[in-house]
Amino acid sequence: METNRAGLDPLVPSPHSAVRLDGPEIQRLRQVYADRVSDADWQRVVTTAGTVLAYCPSPQGPPNRSTGLALGKVQSGKTLSYTSLIALAIDNGYRIIAVLSGTKQTLLEQTYNRLCDDLGANRLSLAAFKNPTPPDLDVIQGVVNQAGSAVLVTLKNPTRLANLRRILGDPELDNYPMLIIDDEGDEASLNTQFRRGRMSAVYRGILELRDELPHHAYVAYTATPQANLLIPIIDGLSPDFGVLLEPGSGYCGGGVFFGQDQDQYVRDIPADEADDEDSQGIPASLRLAIATFLVGAAVRHLREPQGRHAMLIHTAQRRESHRRMHEAVRNLLSLWRSNLTLPSTDPALVELDALFRQGYDDLSRTVEHIPDWASVRQQLPNELAVEVWLVNSLPVGSDPIRTSFRLRNNILVGGNMLGRGVTIDGLAVSYITRRARTETNADTLEQRARWFGYKESYLDLCRIFLPPQLRRDYTELLQHEDDFWDALRRNERQGLSIREWPRMFSLDISMGLRPTRSSVASYRQFRGQGWDVQQIVVEDPVRAQQNVAHVVRFFSVHRPQAHQFGNVEHHLLANCDTTVVVHDLLGRLDMDGTDWEATYTNEFLTRLFVAGALPNLDVLLMSGGRPRRRTKLDNGRINPMQGRSPGRSLDDPEYYPGDSGLHGNRVQLQVHIIRLEVPDAPNSLETTALALYVPADNAHYDLHYVVGSP
Repeated sequence: METNRAGLDPLVPSPHSAVRLDGPEIQRLRQVYADRVSDADWQRVVTTAGTVLAYCPSPQGPPNRSTGLALGKVQSGKTLSYTSLIALAIDNGYRIIAVLSGTKQTLLEQTYNRLCDDLGANRLSLAAFKNPTPPDLDVIQGVVNQAGSAVLVTLKNPTRLANLRRILGDPELDNYPMLIIDDEGDEASLNTQFRRGRMSAVYRGILELRDELPHHAYVAYTATPQANLLIPIIDGLSPDFGVLLEPGSGYCGGGVFFGQDQDQYVRDIPADEADDEDSQGIPASLRLAIATFLVGAAVRHLREPQGRHAMLIHTAQRRESHRRMHEAVRNLLSLWRSNLTLPSTDPALVELDALFRQGYDDLSRTVEHIPDWASVRQQLPNELAVEVWLVNSLPVGSDPIRTSFRLRNNILVGGNMLGRGVTIDGLAVSYITRRARTETNADTLEQRARWFGYKESYLDLCRIFLPPQLRRDYTELLQHEDDFWDALRRNERQGLSIREWPRMFSLDISMGLRPTRSSVASYRQFRGQGWDVQQIVVEDPVRAQQNVAHVVRFFSVHRPQAHQFGNVEHHLLANCDTTVVVHDLLGRLDMDGTDWEATYTNEFLTRLFVAGALPNLDVLLMSGGRPRRRTKLDNGRINPMQGRSPGRSLDDPEYYPGDSGLHGNRVQLQVHIIRLEVPDAPNSLETTALALYVPADNAHYDLHYVVGSP
């Protein structure tokens, strides 16, 4: 049979060869997932992993390095993605793979055990090592010297990284090609001390590890890449390439829960109940959420008797608040068990039945062919067998990663430990009120969305209870994520490197949402409203002449019409296609060293075009292309804009409203040819200046963006 190879050309210069997609390791992994992943989804997983591997240095090529970013979605299966990458890497000649597996020992145990199970590790041809130390070096050498492969899974902390560096940097090993996979690559890995001009310990450890390895690829996997994309491009962990990990069939993410059908699944928590973190009791909305959870469990177990059913309660940061909530939920369930044994006319049972019926009526909106109320009511006493987990670091706390569920129904109460990396089996109902009072980070908030995942089979039973502010946050996060995924897809289609992708995220900081921690990346708000006028121009004669030539060429191809504005004539190119303006004019001008933000302006106009908000705009060649004389001010700037006519009334036909008054409340780009008068210089310089107007009162143009800041 002919070997299946995918010749995938990297978008950045990198030695690469065709990637074999049908080797023994990937075929073995396919058998593990034969009953869990469809053929179509498996093909997508393997092809995507092959794309990642094609960007990595060829194991058979000369020593080289690459830095990659694999972007998935929350709870969408990135572990399977990088497990497939490991299998393909081994099939294609990599002998040593290191996995940096988060900062928590429990998550490392989960990752290590899963990799061992999925890859069939600890056979002669493939050995796995957990938190390896220098004494393991001889064994690792023995494995690879006998044509085997070693998978090293370690925590991201300075000590473990130093151990890994001493092992992999050994002269007996450092000539082997190596693959480093950074799981949750936006957590802990990035430099949290950059503002102080120092390196944080984990960041330093990763850079020092990489410095020891002449032939390797480093690939960060994350569902929240905001920080990775906002760090400076010169940073040692800034990616050379990026690959989008599209979710498989049945994935339910932000588009399902916070899109146009969000009212099917999201329920509001009154603000006064959400703000009472220190309450000793259980608010009415939480009682309803628990009742809905139990009714959903009854429906689920009538159709799937052994199905897991879980609920998440995340209301506070403080561990003592978790303990009180845990105790209150247990007491409530105990009371309900007792009330279910009361006579049918007892007021306590009547009240409880009414609450259950409210949950049943809610679920009947999404559950087709829901069992009748009598059947569900009969099942409910069985569903009160619930284990309530306190998930935090208190001595009485538990860890659902370390301890498997023992009952069908489980309620988890906690805080940060219920965030990043945790998958809750059968999670159907989430009750979350925790949010910073003023500002919160988009990546942190997304990682708390444990209710995302492959839930299609029981989506009808899913409910999310949120206060209004959090609901607005997650709705905006959907737009935020969709926007940068669409932009990255467009970047891929254009054949551009991720380094060329404008660091531009749809987000309104004034609403209290920041993209990521300010300790790891600089960013600022970008709003394309009103006038943006270039005041620092290109003064290099060669570059300035080239810019003027590009302007002349553009207007010779796209013929403007002479138009009189009072006593001043300009040439107007009305309704010019936005993509033509961006590609044929703005994209050709060299604006390095000026105050014109070419990358962000071009991307802003492009996104308006893609959204259907700006199919075209007006372009004015000021003074018909005749140079305007300007002199630099003391601060090195010029003012390219001409003011209105002095001494003339508005009704005077010769009245000129000034350059800033020509837009007619339409998006308008002005192109100025400037003759820059330079004191003590024999010849003046001709250069260009731009000015862009975007109406501030048009909601279609009111896009709020966060952009990278030097």
